[in-house]
Amino acid sequence: MPDKSKPIWLVFLDAEDNGNIPGWEWLLGSRYFVSKLETKPQAVILLDMIGDENLNIHIERNSNIELSDEIWSTAQLLGYEKNFINTPKYSISDDHIPFIEAGIPAVDIIDFDYPYWHTTADTIDKISADSLAIVGSTILFWINQQN
Repeated sequence: MPDKSKPIWLVFLDAEDNGNIPGWEWLLGSRYFVSKLETKPQAVILLDMIGDENLNIHIERNSNIELSDEIWSTAQLLGYEKNFINTPKYSISDDHIPFIEAGIPAVDIIDFDYPYWHTTADTIDKISADSLAIVGSTILFWINQQN
């Protein structure tokens, strides 16, 4: 289990995507959260769209390089290199951006190659317990490696 002397926050953020509504800002929940932080976390790991059965997570280009390297190395160590693909593919404006702007290392772990994204076919039956376990075990292992 993780070191109990170091807090781990599980934060749920809202109002990330506005559906391109004119005059509506993006990343509202994460920007508000960061603006109210009294203590900066050591790192932020954003998990977004990670339940796809065909799990292919590329390095997101706006993410902190060192943190990305650590997590992708952890995935490789655990045998998940086919799921955590060690090449950059996308630059995504996501909830990790306000943390990066505040000087907090952050990584966006996202499987952006998801054909059901923003469609009515994006339903619970598309979620893979195996994919969630791969990502969850990778992150838990990484957390346990932190000093």
